[in-house]
Amino acid sequence: MDRPQQISQLLTVPMEVRRWPGLLSFSEINQVASYLGPIGDFKDIESDGYLVEALIQLWDPDGSTFRIGSKELTPTIEEVAGLLNLSVKGTAVIFPIASGKVEFCHFTGLKESVVRGSDQSIDVKFLFDRFAMKDGFDKYSKDFSFTSKVTWECKRPLVYGLVMAGIYLFPRKDKKIGFKITKLLSDLFFGIKDRQASIVPIVLADIFVACTNCQRGSKFFYGSNRILHIWAMEHFRRQLPALDGLPLIGYNWISTHHKRVDQSNLPRSASEWLDFLRVLSDQKIRWVLDWTDCFNPVLRAKSSDLIPLLGTQGIMAYTPKRFLRQLGRIQGVPLTPDLTDFTISFGKGTCPDKIPMKVSIVEAWETLSDDEDIAYVPQLKQMALVTPQYEEWLRESGAGRPLMEQSEEVKKLMAIIEAKDTENAQLRQSVKVNKGLAEKNKRLCEEMRERHQELKRKCGRLYDQTERMQNPYSREPKDAVIDRLKKFNDLVRNQLREMM
Repeated sequence: MDRPQQISQLLTVPMEVRRWPGLLSFSEINQVASYLGPIGDFKDIESDGYLVEALIQLWDPDGSTFRIGSKELTPTIEEVAGLLNLSVKGTAVIFPIASGKVEFCHFTGLKESVVRGSDQSIDVKFLFDRFAMKDGFDKYSKDFSFTSKVTWECKRPLVYGLVMAGIYLFPRKDKKIGFKITKLLSDLFFGIKDRQASIVPIVLADIFVACTNCQRGSKFFYGSNRILHIWAMEHFRRQLPALDGLPLIGYNWISTHHKRVDQSNLPRSASEWLDFLRVLSDQKIRWVLDWTDCFNPVLRAKSSDLIPLLGTQGIMAYTPKRFLRQLGRIQGVPLTPDLTDFTISFGKGTCPDKIPMKVSIVEAWETLSDDEDIAYVPQLKQMALVTPQYEEWLRESGAGRPLMEQSEEVKKLMAIIEAKDTENAQLRQSVKVNKGLAEKNKRLCEEMRERHQELKRKCGRLYDQTERMQNPYSREPKDAVIDRLKKFNDLVRNQLREMM
């Protein structure tokens, strides 16, 4: 049985994140939903992480696709946009360049002096107390750079959106909100040069990059694991027949997710999920999701069928014509360009100021279009038809071979990485122990130094007494001299006893 790599994911969220949506008004929730979708409802999506772990092992970064037996599927732009009820075409490109404390404080209206810490992040509870609670402004008025409660009321939904995005779309292991996403959210809420922007390509790019990085050894999934979980459950565990008569626009697909999928007898490990996916037939897959816009999908850019996607963690290529079955079209042989140059993972998970391929990204996103030569046939959309040439291409290209086993080279690299991790852990432990010994020795040295200084002071007093003994008074009687010598003797004896 395959043993997929264990991947840490943000599965449980802070209690404040779950409470926050219930403390805002309907209009405030809708204001945020127009940019991020009904994001607060992700709190009701339960996942043990095993399905995502299994999918990571099936990920093919060379095609930005999951290879499941003799099938290929990937989260498409339409699927992510439809799930969140967000638009894509005609929106401006967001460049998620990392921001810091200054930008964060400007966005939230908090004083820099109250935002402490050097890890470029902040606890959810700190923001919850000041922006979610109705008495937040009155209770913490000194923490804000503004004095008007009206301004605070305008900031509340913005900070709510920042927190929800930081938890559900751009998660961190420590469950804090990173300052680096502030500019991203600012561009989203306020637009770019009077144009509305879209969060969809960034979310999709981060999911792709996270799958690639985790397959290469990363221990944490720095992408929206909840969106990936919903996507997979809707495709592979969908209860049939589909619900009819649901609107495509304005319906909350997140809060109703549990009604559409079969939650009974779920696999209890990533290995069991792999076994389940290995034998999954085409007929048991829900190829076209209810919310997918098949009428006007993104199939190409003006100059290429390949669309580079820019995220906070890196850049990945998106080739929609490879997944026509998910868009209600007949799947033919796709172009398979070399995507090596389009697979870029940013160092430390931070988008650099100088973005690679910036011109290509802008050009592609500004010219997204459908392809009139590829017809949409509503009556056939769930039949997932393919051409004979596609089936032959799938067999000959090797794309139909599941990625169930890691290559020997990858296994060797993983073993090296694991050995290095163990070695680093031992070194960290050694440093910790030696640091403790050094602190102990430092304290002993300080104590010895203080002891030495005390001894010097006592010896100095004895010396002064000795000097006075050498200069007796000329008319001093003999008994007085003897008495003085006895007192000096007692003083010396007591001082020596203390010093020993």
